[in-house]
Amino acid sequence: MIQAQKAEEEKVKKREPCDWLCKEWFSDEKESLDTRTYLLDKLLPTLIPGVEKLLMQVERKNVLVPDKEPTKFDPITFLGEYLMRHNPQYDISTKPGPYLRGMKMVTEELKTEMADTAPERLARMKAEAKTKRKEREQVENMKSEQKEMRKEALAIQFKEWTVDISGRIPVYVHSYTENFSSDMFQEILKHLRQCALDFQKAIRCDMWRQMFTDLFLDCDYGKVGLLDRQKILALLEEFYDRSPMSAKRRFCNPRQCKYMGCSNCSIWLPATHCAFCLSDLRPIMADIQNRCTSRVRSAFDEHCLNLPQFVQLLETFVGQDIPLPTVKSLIEFIKEEYKQTEESKIEQLEKVRRTSRLAHRKLLLEALFEKWDKNASGFLDLKEVDAVLSTFKEGMEKEALRKAKSHFSSRYPQSSRVEKLSPEAFQTFLELLASEFTGNEDEVIANIVEFLTMSVERSWMECLQSLTRRKWLHNIQQAAETSGASMEPVYKAVFKALSQDAEAHGDNKKISAYIALLEENQLSPERGQILLHYVACTTDDAPYVLNQILYKDMKGVSFAAVEEGKPIHVPRVQLHGNIHFWNYDRPVEERRGSLLVLPLQDAHWNVFGILGIDTLRDQSEKTIFLTHEISFCQGVSLAFSKAYHHVCALENVLQMTLTALDWLYPRVSSIHAVTTYLVEPGKDQTCDYALRKMITTDNTGQKEIHTSAVLFLRKENLLRDYLFKCIDTSEVVCTSVCGEYHIAVPLRDLSRQAFALFDISIGYHQKLSPHEYKDLQKMLKMAQAACCEILKIPSEETKPTYVLEHMNSRHAGILFHRFMLQDLRECVQKLSAESFAEIKGYEEPPALIHNIVKAVLLLFNPNWKGSEKIESWSQCIQVSLFFFLLLRRYSGICQGSIGSEIIPCTLHKRGCPV
Repeated sequence: MIQAQKAEEEKVKKREPCDWLCKEWFSDEKESLDTRTYLLDKLLPTLIPGVEKLLMQVERKNVLVPDKEPTKFDPITFLGEYLMRHNPQYDISTKPGPYLRGMKMVTEELKTEMADTAPERLARMKAEAKTKRKEREQVENMKSEQKEMRKEALAIQFKEWTVDISGRIPVYVHSYTENFSSDMFQEILKHLRQCALDFQKAIRCDMWRQMFTDLFLDCDYGKVGLLDRQKILALLEEFYDRSPMSAKRRFCNPRQCKYMGCSNCSIWLPATHCAFCLSDLRPIMADIQNRCTSRVRSAFDEHCLNLPQFVQLLETFVGQDIPLPTVKSLIEFIKEEYKQTEESKIEQLEKVRRTSRLAHRKLLLEALFEKWDKNASGFLDLKEVDAVLSTFKEGMEKEALRKAKSHFSSRYPQSSRVEKLSPEAFQTFLELLASEFTGNEDEVIANIVEFLTMSVERSWMECLQSLTRRKWLHNIQQAAETSGASMEPVYKAVFKALSQDAEAHGDNKKISAYIALLEENQLSPERGQILLHYVACTTDDAPYVLNQILYKDMKGVSFAAVEEGKPIHVPRVQLHGNIHFWNYDRPVEERRGSLLVLPLQDAHWNVFGILGIDTLRDQSEKTIFLTHEISFCQGVSLAFSKAYHHVCALENVLQMTLTALDWLYPRVSSIHAVTTYLVEPGKDQTCDYALRKMITTDNTGQKEIHTSAVLFLRKENLLRDYLFKCIDTSEVVCTSVCGEYHIAVPLRDLSRQAFALFDISIGYHQKLSPHEYKDLQKMLKMAQAACCEILKIPSEETKPTYVLEHMNSRHAGILFHRFMLQDLRECVQKLSAESFAEIKGYEEPPALIHNIVKAVLLLFNPNWKGSEKIESWSQCIQVSLFFFLLLRRYSGICQGSIGSEIIPCTLHKRGCPV
């Protein structure tokens, strides 16, 4: 019906077009807009047809004809009657004529000009929609044009990078290279080709990495996230042995990558929760976890591989030039041959659960420690903990407590002596106690934790104060970890923590602080065997305190704190009489205030210096340190101790690295450069770590030690992604970057996580020669052993095995040679009498054998160089036989010797006539 009506209207429009005389009503004059709209909408649609009828009637009755007598006709009456008969409210109007239809259109247009009317709003919306549509069409057109332009530009670019029919390089490249020399031009061509190859290799490696990931998931039948490392290595060896010689040359020998790929992967754990997580400790546990700013990295397990390690191991095995069909054959071989018994799956799953459970227990006990240590002193009183535990189960477990204390004393003798518990010692003490109880160990630990949690209460203010103080202590440790083996950031963090606490929790005290370290008194031995060297202080005190020396015969209470191993608080220094004032310019009447001297103690509670704080700059009356302030200062001293030994360990590792590189370079001539990096916790929101460049060694062995911060972040160094993969997995990573081959080798800490790495570039050599590879392996093995020895020093429970009592940078360098000598000793001990008899049987041995024997003898006595004793084979072999028998008899005489100069003296004491 509606469609038919519309069709009819269209026909009328075509037959009788609109009369556009009504356009005269349309005007832009806003003042008369309402009047014109009213007339057009309300009056004229009725009036115009009436006027038309009126005119028609006038014409019919000849009213206007001049020669006829006018009839009785009143036009006003006629028009009035017409309007009354055609009232718009009651009249069904006839079809409008052309003029009315045109006027209706004008009316609608005028309405759109009137503000706040429905037509106007609709018109505005339509106009806006039309405008937006036009803008969108313009944007689309621009994008389309830009897209076509870029396609054309890329097409032109592609053509310009190719050689034209005349054999010339296109203009685009030529314009930048026309002034290059021939050698430089060849280098740029080589670089461009290498970039294309690197890109292709990256695409291929990504594809392989995904294939290896899928293989891991297929082989992980128990879905525990671990595979058997030894089985995978055995399968790689079998596949390697089965492969043709052409493929073997491209594979990495799995018998070699057993060591090179062996890593402390810095363990992947699923997110699990223990049932005995107490709600009272959860906020503290969350705060502890928030302090961990570095992303969790894999830790090495000799028996297991997690996903990143598995992928990295296979990438190392296949290298970069293996064709895709060979890789697919390897994947199918492992998928088919890798078998895992039900017992093995259960064992791995139990291992993961146990590791997760122990990690959660450690976090829980650390939170319990912090709840007890409300003033952030860094330790608990052993007597106080013992007294509370003696009431556990109404005193029925006193015998178990006695046994636990006995075991603890043998394991932590120094902590038992000073009757202080560090967080680690506290955890061990509770675990020893739990082991003396019957029942499930986890349930026992849960009961003990619950009991100790309920035994101490802290107010809301104490919790807030403790939280703030622990953040300041954490800043000290973070300063050490991000210092690049420098103590300056640690000193600043210590003084800042003390100043902030004095201001926030010490009635706004103004303090001075300084650190002095114990040193051997070589300047004036008659004044005492040791002295205190002031190495750091707050800024205002530097002119008076920094680099000063305090001898034992001088005034002061610092040596008393050293000898007693306890803090000494002098509330009023002006009344003490035994205080040494470094600032002699300060008037006597202003030498008022309090002094606090705290011993700096290592992990074994041995004193190595002092931390001093005074309030002589504060002229207020309340300058005495309160108990909670002294406790926090003790926490600062312990935090400084950990930070100090961490930095010292890094310094020793770097010194050992320099010695190791000095040993390596003359033996491996293929090395192009070696860069040593330290791992630092990241500061961004991704909790990723950063790599700090510390040492760069060129192809001549010349070393550059970087003192300024040269940090590399993962997101900013895509070309150095192999370095981050090395740290992520603690696996050796071999790769090619712009044609140069790199071997990234991790150095691992005591938890078997990578904390440093060597980036070894061998230039354009794809492989090292066998003897170079062996020497590199030996250097890395000895460097790793020396690292572990150095890192044992700050450990509270583990005692290092080195013979030197005080490790410094020089000793760290000697330590590397000590392990080399120990390795040599072990090799000599492996020689049998038959092996030595064969060597002795030579009348004129090969030059290599003679040189090796001479080198060994020179280690025992360097003064023999050039003498007949070693240059003559007959005498050389006799001396060698003597030392061989002597070493076989006294197998332990070299165990503690550091450096070749010590060994002859040791042999002489044993009766050696040489």
